[in-house]
Amino acid sequence: MEFYNETSFSTLTHRTTMGDENIAMSAQCRVVFDVDREGNSTISETQDWELKAEYWESDFGPMDKDDVYIRGGVDVLLFGMAKAPHGTMVSQMEVEVLLNNKTVHKVNVFGNRTWNSFFGILVKSRPEPFESIPLSLQNAFGGTTEWDGLKIPYPSNPYGKGYYYKKEEAKGNALPNIEHVDDPITTWKSWQEPAGLSSFPILPVKAKHHVVLEDDNSKIKKVDDRFFNSAFPQMIVDNVSAGDIFSATNVTGAEAFKFTIPELPLEIEIKVGEISRKRTMKIEQVGLLPETSQAFITYNFPFKYTLVPLEKRKTMIRLLKN
Repeated sequence: MEFYNETSFSTLTHRTTMGDENIAMSAQCRVVFDVDREGNSTISETQDWELKAEYWESDFGPMDKDDVYIRGGVDVLLFGMAKAPHGTMVSQMEVEVLLNNKTVHKVNVFGNRTWNSFFGILVKSRPEPFESIPLSLQNAFGGTTEWDGLKIPYPSNPYGKGYYYKKEEAKGNALPNIEHVDDPITTWKSWQEPAGLSSFPILPVKAKHHVVLEDDNSKIKKVDDRFFNSAFPQMIVDNVSAGDIFSATNVTGAEAFKFTIPELPLEIEIKVGEISRKRTMKIEQVGLLPETSQAFITYNFPFKYTLVPLEKRKTMIRLLKN
């Protein structure tokens, strides 16, 4: 299958075999928008959030790969910082993401804290005041601990902080800055899944939420499409349409960051032999980028075809004129 990108946007194709002659393929396209204070957008001249076939590291932490056939629902991804209002300092705040004024997910963000000993009991110190804290996996629960001279990563988030195997190790050391609103850390051994709003390339947690095993746990019974999503499980919504309004609180230092989903006539044409089909691509990711007053949308279209020797096959993505 030949692929032609007739746009100026980043694209990525995925192919996998379903037998000797049957192929499953998807074509993705990511569009970056400049966003004004009201949430209105225009296509950005800097299309610098490229689709990646492999895991990678961004300024906002570790990133999931984009090489998938289909996602279940729509990823909502917030890349930025928790910011105190108007240049002040706070010790704690909530960051909330909303879709059409309804909460998608929210987290608690604290200033730096440590476990202090009080009559032999470890208690949390008061959070230090902060102006801004990155909303990254490095500031969520996780990290590495030592056992028998070995560095042991926390399976649910090896990038984070606050994971200790022994009480002595926790004493005087850090807690995570980002916590679940409904499941706060209460003791030094409150091991839990990390809280967050950004990309989530953690396979064990994805499997826990989206892989169903047989009753005897001997083999996989079903893999939900959401296993292939890149957002935290709580940050996946069923669908997104033009006109929907996303907002994120406490990420600009002033008013909430807003992004209204634009109407974008992005078309895919698939030609197999003498048959040609044109379809509108579907939204599978929305990325909010308040640090640069931008947002991106990842569009995808999955399809299947059968290999026929010498048959011409071609796929094209194009932006139609309004």
